Amino acid sequence: MKPCGLYIHIPFCTQKCRYCDFYSITQNIGFRPYQRNVLFIERLLQDIRFFKERYRIDAWKTVYIGGGTPSLLHPEDMRLLTTEIYHSQTAPIAEFTIEANPEDIRPEWLAACSEGGINRLSLGVQSFDDAVLANSGRRGSRAKTLAALDTVKQRWPGALSCDLIAGLSGQTAASLSDDVRRLIDYRIEHLSLYGLCSEDALLESHEDFISELLQKNFALLTENGYVQYEVSNFSYHDEHRSLHNQIYWRMAPYIGIGPAACGTLIHEAPNGSVIGAERFEGIKNAARWMTAADRTSVYPHEHIDRETLLEETLLMGFRLSDGIRREDFTRRFGADLSEYIGKTLTRWKNAGHCRILPDRVSLTPEGLFFLNRFLIDALLELDEQGNRQ
Repeated sequence: MKPCGLYIHIPFCTQKCRYCDFYSITQNIGFRPYQRNVLFIERLLQDIRFFKERYRIDAWKTVYIGGGTPSLLHPEDMRLLTTEIYHSQTAPIAEFTIEANPEDIRPEWLAACSEGGINRLSLGVQSFDDAVLANSGRRGSRAKTLAALDTVKQRWPGALSCDLIAGLSGQTAASLSDDVRRLIDYRIEHLSLYGLCSEDALLESHEDFISELLQKNFALLTENGYVQYEVSNFSYHDEHRSLHNQIYWRMAPYIGIGPAACGTLIHEAPNGSVIGAERFEGIKNAARWMTAADRTSVYPHEHIDRETLLEETLLMGFRLSDGIRREDFTRRFGADLSEYIGKTLTRWKNAGHCRILPDRVSLTPEGLFFLNRFLIDALLELDEQGNRQ
């Protein structure tokens, strides 16, 4: 198999943030924050070798270590994990990312990451407001985040990405704009600004408030040289797009390692048409994941049919400002996008929210604010025509 992405999930946290719906563990199950956890690291490496051999993967195009809280790992464990990944490559890793919490940033930890080949740091800032952080269950603070940014600027040789969330409890329009301006002043290479998501339905008034926050601060980022290339992601001068996340958005193959880590493999014929696809997800039971002898038992998988893959291609691809490449879509699914959702595309183009170009189809910046509504229209049209060609 040609090079694909690798995602590694570190599921451990010291406390759970109130807005987070990712799988994470806060109770003590043998993992010791900031100390050596060699057995856990060796299990990750064993699974990486297992999947690489099973699917005959030549090399990892990108690697992303997420969580949870990867910055809880000891520097020596970072070296153990990254060194084998880096040195087992037959080709350079185009992008090697790790997530971190600001309060965990230490020079020795950054050095271990850099020495292991990591070249992109994703810092979960979320907010600089102490009251907002407390309301969200975050363990950090404004002072710790500012200190972390200063340390990163002084000690980190790679790219820096930061996350912010719009709509957190206690947040105001002024406080979020101040957060965005502060990160602009640091001239970070990449910024993600997400609208708050919740398992519980948000009040319509709060959803409208989040939408207003996003529109205002998206404009602020654009005015300061940040290019929106995905519905929530901005790259300074369009030179620092996340290569790994684009694998997800373009429905390219990737492997997921660790409890709750998800992977998707798409099998294509020599001409590029879809033969089949499969998805697997690590079980959400870290203790069993650690001890099971049969590794296939802790990564159950399912077949993805062509119709589901087509739907997901639309759901993910239209998140990008570049949209979906028509040649790639036709190669995979045997017909142009217009053959599947032509009425929707025409209607949204006439409303000024969609671009239909010879090489690609995308939503306009204004159209991206109505992404969910567009996708509903597109999927309804698919169903009306008997669910695809």
